[in-house]
Amino acid sequence: MRLPAYITDFDKWKKGFTFSSEVRVRFSETDAFGHVNNKNALVYFEDARLEYFSSLGLMQKWANADYETMIVAADLQCDYVRQIKFNEQLRVYVKVEKLGSSSMDLHYLVLNQDQEVCLTGRGAIVQIGKESGKAVPWNEEMRQALKGEMVCS
Repeated sequence: MRLPAYITDFDKWKKGFTFSSEVRVRFSETDAFGHVNNKNALVYFEDARLEYFSSLGLMQKWANADYETMIVAADLQCDYVRQIKFNEQLRVYVKVEKLGSSSMDLHYLVLNQDQEVCLTGRGAIVQIGKESGKAVPWNEEMRQALKGEMVCS
């Protein structure tokens, strides 16, 4: 497998994932060629990302209409390694690779039921003010929750 630029040592990178969620590929997610339409990879990333943030207690805050901040995706990258077909069981991993003052770089790994790599990816997430639309630094509680999940080099 040819490694994308954001992965230097695949085995070390893979060991850094501690959170995952499962997805069973639905027929509606496939295209005329019988494999998962490429846009669904980003949906799998999003679903895992939201479950991950929920597990840290963060998504509940951002989703609250009265909370002053929310998160937005600043960029997303997906590398398609292996075709995925209808009814395959996938495990979608997500981790914080780098935490900035108001942003984070998340990494993704998707394995099929045979533990084969199907997708890898990364994306920048930024916390912004709901009113201002400008970047807002992580508070200490968020920083600790997110850092607790990071793998130290």
